[in-house]
Amino acid sequence: MTETGIDAVRRWMESHRNDIIEDMRRIVNIRSVSEPDSDVLPFGKGCRKVLDTMLELAAGKGFKTDCFNYYGGKISFASGSGKEIGIWSHLDVVPEGNGWTYPPYEMTVVDDFLIGRGVQDNKSSAVGILYVLLYLKEFVSLNCNYSLYVGCSEENTMDDAAYMIAHVPMPEVSLVADCGFPVCHGEKGNLSLVFETRELLPETIISVEGGSSANSIPDQARIVYRSGVVTKEQKERLRLSPEITVMDGEHGTVVEASGRAAHIISPEQGKSAVTNLAKELMACGLNERSAGENQWIEFLRDCGRDGYGTGIGAAVSDTVSGCLVGGITGLAVTYGSERRLKITADYRYPVLDSRGACSDGSETLEKMREAARRYGLKLCVRKNSGAMYCPADNPVVQCLTDSYHKYSGYDNPAYTMSGGTYARKLPGGLGFGMALPGKKVYRPDPARPVGDFHQADESICISQLLEAMAIYTMCLIDLDRHI
Repeated sequence: MTETGIDAVRRWMESHRNDIIEDMRRIVNIRSVSEPDSDVLPFGKGCRKVLDTMLELAAGKGFKTDCFNYYGGKISFASGSGKEIGIWSHLDVVPEGNGWTYPPYEMTVVDDFLIGRGVQDNKSSAVGILYVLLYLKEFVSLNCNYSLYVGCSEENTMDDAAYMIAHVPMPEVSLVADCGFPVCHGEKGNLSLVFETRELLPETIISVEGGSSANSIPDQARIVYRSGVVTKEQKERLRLSPEITVMDGEHGTVVEASGRAAHIISPEQGKSAVTNLAKELMACGLNERSAGENQWIEFLRDCGRDGYGTGIGAAVSDTVSGCLVGGITGLAVTYGSERRLKITADYRYPVLDSRGACSDGSETLEKMREAARRYGLKLCVRKNSGAMYCPADNPVVQCLTDSYHKYSGYDNPAYTMSGGTYARKLPGGLGFGMALPGKKVYRPDPARPVGDFHQADESICISQLLEAMAIYTMCLIDLDRHI
């Protein structure tokens, strides 16, 4: 295929626009939130259904399909005799959250946009790569074998990838289509933490709750006080904030805070309802404490001060990937005789530690332990997924980056990011596409920052998706020749 071949690929992708949209609709309309505690193993009924549907779509196009006990699946075709190159996407999504104008699980087409939970993260990549492989299967003589792997718990535990790595022969090269172009050659480490109050919650508080996703900035938070605890003056002070609602119910006073959801790696795009709640409670005097009681309210305020760890003394950075990002993702009260507050948090720490080595998170974790001690909290580490790093001069990184520049016309370089993908788990894993620079999202109300991944009215521009698919096709052809 000649260099001008991308025009032929573009025309072919455009000719399949309606088919791509309908295939997207079939999988977006399935609520595939990973639920590891579900009675339907391993990740719930929705994830089973979406995997079955995706494999049915592929089988209908002549691909061989494999299901790995519903942890994930593989879509492949007989091509070359050389190495296997796997492209990875995930079919699970974060919970829908609040604030949608359009139904999250009835995909809507508005102008040049698709709207629905997962249209961008990451179902568009699953369908997009399926059509990339379809083009390769029908028109290109290949040296390598290409496969699409789809998982069902990337947004939750990544136990899907762990299972497949343990039970399925892995490709020599794995490209994860869950980021922006060109190549992501480094991912920050990921700390999933639980801070818990050492003291019991005071009897004046009935409940505290907030958040809906383990890696999203909470857009809702609430605290319920027993009747008579919150004074008339405090209620009036709370109501001055446009982000606070106060209601008197049968069992007490409900104070609710609103915010703006976003992925935890993008604190500048979101606004934490948890922080809003804590700030207003403290401002009206609902943080009086003795013997350490209610220090957690101060922690909620300080933790969300900027999304970079400065409020709790945990800020850190490197020259390769930048600064620590993250914060609180959820609040819940433990039930039983000992009622304590559990505060879940998600942090992404820099790729390199203070010695210049790929970080294992130990330095950041010590800062978090010190913060917990300072606020009188206990710390539990749910997960510490070490950073991923591959030098930018790696031959595969260079080949894909050069090809992307050639076919896209952009010159943005390989990069590192705060997000976490399968690449951190996979041998030979690298992030590659499919978001283009200048990514467009649909906003029903331009004043409301919605429409991006993990946000309400999640959207993707169809024309940009088709262009990304054409670029991806040509880059795989170049990689095939290179390898």
